[in-house]
Amino acid sequence: MKRTLILTIICCSAASALGQLFDSSAAQSELVAQLMGTGRVFTANVAVKREKGTKQIKIADNVMFMRDGDLRLEHKPAEDPSLAKLTDALKKKDLAEVITILLPKENKAYLVLPRKRSYLEASVEKGAPPRMESKFLRTENFDGHSCTVRCITVTAEDGSRQPITIWEATNLQGFIVKSQMDRGDDTNEVLIFTNIKYEKLDDTKFIVPAGYGKLKGEAAGEMAEVMMEFDLDRDAALAEVLR
Repeated sequence: MKRTLILTIICCSAASALGQLFDSSAAQSELVAQLMGTGRVFTANVAVKREKGTKQIKIADNVMFMRDGDLRLEHKPAEDPSLAKLTDALKKKDLAEVITILLPKENKAYLVLPRKRSYLEASVEKGAPPRMESKFLRTENFDGHSCTVRCITVTAEDGSRQPITIWEATNLQGFIVKSQMDRGDDTNEVLIFTNIKYEKLDDTKFIVPAGYGKLKGEAAGEMAEVMMEFDLDRDAALAEVLR
């Protein structure tokens, strides 16, 4: 079920990969937000790492905003030397910074490209909610927090199952400060939440900025192809580093 939880941008058949750029972490972030509860209002920095055995590499430094179930995720590649070539290529094409906005109550999803002052929009059909089973694993300290560690198994409509391990900080009313998702290829994708702030969020966080142009049709398809190539190149580079 890898990468199927996110409300993927679907503007044309090729563009569906756009919502996945650099981020199965976007899918994981959406799931973590659901597990935290829709009543949360917060801002947090989210470091995204890939791990295989004892090896790990940071791939993104994201910022997450959540308000009453609505989610904004600002994606930015980490400045890791092993990914410098890919990051430079993204910067040259003005694709290093991407913003995902998910609005479940409105059944809308947006992928915003700030450097290009453009965006893609999708209407998202609601299916049956996934079934979630929780299993207590242990208690442990993480990053200064006393945490309850659980394994959540998410079962989709098609019967596919995705396990995710979460660290809930007891001193932060169960806020998930770490999550770990099995990618199914001997690697894990890990999210670490820091600089957590409970503060009122302005409406502008959850709308496309004025003056941005909507991509559709051929333009959306061409953008999807570029981003798919970067996605594949990045995964190949990560596999080499984590070999």
